[in-house]
Amino acid sequence: MKPLILVHGGAGRLRYDGKRRAARQAALNQIAQTGYEMLKHGNSALDTVVEVVRLLEDNPLFNAGYGAALGLTGEAEMDAAVMTDEGQFGAVAAIKNVKNPVLVARKVMEETDHILLVGEGATKFARIMGFEEFDPVTDERRKMFSEQRVDYFRRNWEKFRHLYGGDTVGAIAIDCHGKVAVAASTGGIMFHLPGRVGDTPLIGCGIYASSLGACAATGHGECIAINMVAKTVVDMLSETNPQTAADKVINKLKLKNCNCGVIVVSRDGNYGVAYNTPYMGWTVMPKLRDSMVKD
Repeated sequence: MKPLILVHGGAGRLRYDGKRRAARQAALNQIAQTGYEMLKHGNSALDTVVEVVRLLEDNPLFNAGYGAALGLTGEAEMDAAVMTDEGQFGAVAAIKNVKNPVLVARKVMEETDHILLVGEGATKFARIMGFEEFDPVTDERRKMFSEQRVDYFRRNWEKFRHLYGGDTVGAIAIDCHGKVAVAASTGGIMFHLPGRVGDTPLIGCGIYASSLGACAATGHGECIAINMVAKTVVDMLSETNPQTAADKVINKLKLKNCNCGVIVVSRDGNYGVAYNTPYMGWTVMPKLRDSMVKD
C-alpha cells in the first residue's frame, strides 16, 4: 500500500494577510512532509497523525496547543482526539496547561478504559501520565484578548464566531500496511464560555475512522457536532468516492449556514477536500493535486 498523509490547518474567514497565510501554508507543507517521511520509513498511521498534530500544536500560527484561542476568562481550554480504523478512540476536552493535548488524548485511548476525559480530570490525568505544566498562551493571544471588549463580543457573537471559530488542526494517514488513523486538536472559539466543548473530542463529529476510511472536520464546532459531520462523510464512502462525499456534505451544510470544511481519505488511498468557508489551509503528501486556498 502506498502511504498518504492529508493535513488541514483550519477553515474560516480570510483574516490573515498574505505573508501570514503563506507562512501557515509553508508550515503545513513542511509538517506534512515530515509525516510522509515517517510513513515511507514504516511508521504506523497512528504514530504519524499524532506526531503531525503535535507539530501543529507546537506552531503558534495555528489555534491548537501553543497559541490556542482564549476563552471568556482568558484561559486556554483545549480539545484533542485520536481514532484508528479499528475503532480505538481517545480524547480530552477543556484541558488546561499542557503543551500537547493530542498526546494526552492518545494516552486516554491506550492507557484507560475511557474514551473522553474533560476539564480538571483531563489535566490531572496528564500530570499522572508525566506531562509537565505548560502555559500555552502566546503573547499574541494575550494581546488579542486584552484588545477585544468582552461585552462587544457578546453583542456580536455571529461576527466573532465567523472570525475566530475555525482553526482546528487535523491529519489523516494511511500507512504501508493499509491502516488508517486520524487526529485533531483545537483551542476552540475565541472568548468561548468556560467548559465549552466543541466537535473535536466528540466521536463521529470532529473526527471519525472506520474500515471505510477517515475524516477530520473543522469550522463551527457546535454545528459540526449536531450534524455528526465526520461520521456522515465516512459512512458515505461505502457508496461513493471521498471527493463526492465531502462535496455533498459540505454543500448541504452550507444551506444550514454551517461554516466548515472536511478532509477525508478512503481505504483505497483516494482523498477529498471540501469547505464552504472563504479559506482553508490544507496539504497532501504525495502531492496528487495542488493544495488549495480559495480567494
